[in-house]
Amino acid sequence: MNILSRVRQTLQFHLSVVFLILVLTVGSVIGWLTYSRMNDVITEASRNLFSLTSTEAVTGLERLYAPAELAVEIIALHDITRTETLSERLPHMAFLAGFLDQSAALSSVYIGYDDGDFIMLVPTSSDEVRGRYSAPPEAFFVVQSIERSPNGGVRSRYIFLDIAMNILGEREQASFAGYDPRSRPWFEQAKASADQIKTRPYIFFTSQELGQTIALRALGSGATVGADISLDTLAASLRKERITEHTELALFGSDLGMIAHPDKRKVVEVLPPSATGGAPGLGRLSIDHLDGTVLPQVARAAVEAGLTGVDDKTLNDRLAFDGEPWRVQVSPLKVRGSTPYYLAIAVPEAELLVQARQLLQQGGIAIGIILLVSIPITMLVARLVSRPVQALSLEAEKIQQFDFSDPVDVQSFIIEIEDLSRSMGDMKSTIRQFLEINRSISEETDFERLLQTLLEGMGNIVGSEQGAVYLISADDTALEPVAAMGVPVDTLRRHPLNNLPHVLREAIDRDDIRATIIDGEALAVCGGDPGAGKNPERNAMVVPLFNRNNAMIGIMTLVQEAKANTSLIRFVDALSRSAAIALETRQLIASQKALFEAFIRMIADAIDAKSPYTGGHCARVPELTKMLAEAANAADHGPFADLKLTDDDREAIHVAAWLHDCGKVTTPEYVVDKATKLETLYDRIHEIRMRFEVLKRDAEITYWKGVANGDDLKDLVEQRDEQLAALDVDFAFVAECNEGGEFMSPDRLDRLQEIAKRTWTRTLSDRVGISHEELYRKQQTPEPDLPVREPLLADRPEHVLKRRPEDLFAADNPWGFKLDQPEHLYDRGELYNLSIARGTLTAEERYKINDHIVQTIIMLSRLPFPSYLRQVPELAGGHHEKMDGTGYPKRLKGSEMSSFARMMAIADIFEALTAADRPYKKGKTVSVALKIMGFMVKDGHIDAELYDLFLTSRVWADYASRFMKPDQIDEVDVAALRPDKAESRAVG
Repeated sequence: MNILSRVRQTLQFHLSVVFLILVLTVGSVIGWLTYSRMNDVITEASRNLFSLTSTEAVTGLERLYAPAELAVEIIALHDITRTETLSERLPHMAFLAGFLDQSAALSSVYIGYDDGDFIMLVPTSSDEVRGRYSAPPEAFFVVQSIERSPNGGVRSRYIFLDIAMNILGEREQASFAGYDPRSRPWFEQAKASADQIKTRPYIFFTSQELGQTIALRALGSGATVGADISLDTLAASLRKERITEHTELALFGSDLGMIAHPDKRKVVEVLPPSATGGAPGLGRLSIDHLDGTVLPQVARAAVEAGLTGVDDKTLNDRLAFDGEPWRVQVSPLKVRGSTPYYLAIAVPEAELLVQARQLLQQGGIAIGIILLVSIPITMLVARLVSRPVQALSLEAEKIQQFDFSDPVDVQSFIIEIEDLSRSMGDMKSTIRQFLEINRSISEETDFERLLQTLLEGMGNIVGSEQGAVYLISADDTALEPVAAMGVPVDTLRRHPLNNLPHVLREAIDRDDIRATIIDGEALAVCGGDPGAGKNPERNAMVVPLFNRNNAMIGIMTLVQEAKANTSLIRFVDALSRSAAIALETRQLIASQKALFEAFIRMIADAIDAKSPYTGGHCARVPELTKMLAEAANAADHGPFADLKLTDDDREAIHVAAWLHDCGKVTTPEYVVDKATKLETLYDRIHEIRMRFEVLKRDAEITYWKGVANGDDLKDLVEQRDEQLAALDVDFAFVAECNEGGEFMSPDRLDRLQEIAKRTWTRTLSDRVGISHEELYRKQQTPEPDLPVREPLLADRPEHVLKRRPEDLFAADNPWGFKLDQPEHLYDRGELYNLSIARGTLTAEERYKINDHIVQTIIMLSRLPFPSYLRQVPELAGGHHEKMDGTGYPKRLKGSEMSSFARMMAIADIFEALTAADRPYKKGKTVSVALKIMGFMVKDGHIDAELYDLFLTSRVWADYASRFMKPDQIDEVDVAALRPDKAESRAVG
């Protein structure tokens, strides 16, 4: 470091020296610099990849060895090493089984005793293992036991245990009696060593598998503990670490003997009897036997270099093998009880750097062109600063890609680059923290949770576990606590703005963060407990929160042990402004939602207030719809088991239900409230009465004229009285027809036509003193000369109000309406209205009332709903549709409607049937309303499955208890009202 300190100079100094040297060396350096620069990139990339792969491979192998090493360490200290008989050893099998359960790498654990006794626990994890020991199917473990008596007798047996370590049975095993642990290599090596030992690979006596044993002498007990690791496990671990198809890996010892290889056949070889002097045996292969790979030469170089694994040094090299370059690395593996192990990895460079080579070729062409036109000094400067600048460039790319996971660790001889590296590291850390808390803020949708998330996020940055958030109250008179950290928020007090605590007032007056030492009351204000801890004094940051208009919307306080430095204060200041804007945005969103909600309720209230016949309909239907939707959401079986409401669904249902009748604002009151057939804005029966009065006056005048002329008085009286009586009877009949209480039979219609034939004399013009619109309608026919005789009752052209062309719906209208529209908007003809067969409404007026749902859909479809409320028009506009497709305005069938729209139809019907605030009818009882709805199910009008859910979930009962009069709530036989399955399928 002293040398580095002496040679470090500013970038300006280095560039000055470079420019001087450049004049003499520019010609010879350009070509070499290009190759060196690109080669450095490839070398660095391969080294990084190799380092990562090697680390993962070494770690994986250490994870295999570590459980076995730990197991023998612990077992060597256990009481089992001091037992003398099988009966004393068997209760400890559960203890040994715990190590086998924790590590799949362990194939068995065992203890050999100095008297020749032996006990081993083997898991029967597969059918192959069970077959090897002829174990019963329910056996989970096999205990192999050898007991030697003082007189030289040997008893060997298998004992089978279930998962609860209960003995299932045992079997004498004579072939195992010849096994003496004292003659085994693992026993001998462990007995001669004070630490753990690891054997070379060999064939296990019992399982005949290839593997390695880790053993440890149990001090003071006369026993040796062993654990076996199968070579299959080691081979599988190495196979996972292959980078490319032709990657070579090998684990070997300092004597170059093989320990593990992805192909276990390359670890040992089977020797013939002639080579072993008896039975066939195993010979351990050397890494030199790995023909056709580059591993032998690099392995030998690593051992000669003296890598021990103590200082974490590795051997990295680039070698040529069969004319192909290879990247190789040898890493020492830290093992206990053995000479060093080494992990060798070799990868063909062509496979490792396929894409890098392509980039190298493309970059070489580009660099070649640049070199021809660039100033030569660029190449020399790049040579001096290539590596740190390259590393910083990669870091900059990570920042550009929003990757802030790794710290920046770039060193350089150039002071400016060193400072840049440190600054970039600080910047990366700062941006990461900034983005993390901003992401948390942006992802949180609940305003209260957002405040808590903001407070806790800021607390994590400054190392604070206590704090509070205060926001300006709605009336701008006080600071109200809305979130707290370390203490319950309800323990904080509301502070009037004109009497703020000193610690808050100072921050407001300064319009900036206030960092100070506080205690007592000030500590309690900032969210801390003034009585907690030995030292009540704490450091606090009081952070004013400003919105886009630089107006304060609240204050955040953070209490911590350490004093905040200047850079941290600036960071908190920057983050607090972003957080304040996020808070303001959420407040605005909440305010807009509240405004929208109030607007919805205002429309609904206006509709209910407009007509006394609807009452609280617009308020009750939303409640009933939401109750039915929640019942479907809670269903865990049946047709609605898969229906799960989201918060967006709930809001869409809420809005749609409140606006389901908003189109009624376009329906004239005089149509909705039409009580008689001739009623419009007033009852036109009064005009007809006046005409009858005129005819009665005419009868009187005729009588007196006859008297004046000297006609027969008796005849005059009879004629007058007869005419007056007939007029009274005829008017009484017309008045009765106007009430609409009796069915208009053909004979009544004929009589009405006869009465209409009576005439009366009009002497005044009916085209003066009237509206422009009515005058326009009258002018469709020529005005007759006055006086004129007119029918007593008539359907005149001016009685017809034509429908505007824009009010007609084409078959392919964008809303999908399928309506039988009357030809005229209104027909106010006197005979036409008096001839209404039932009720008081004409076809045109009935269509106008039904038109409210059409206007509802049109009005809502024109509103710019956000995406999660796009279904509102469909939900609100479907409550008059029927399951059989005979409803309006689109004649949708049940399968074409959403579940929520069908729910609203049921809610609308039930509310209408039971509403007790309609002056024209009495609210029905619950049982009657449900029975009527049952008939509607059979007629295919409402959804049978939803009706069944409505019944069985007792939504109707909950609704009745909240909104219906007590005398309307009666007993309901739900079972009798439920639709059967056949009806449900037919309707659906």
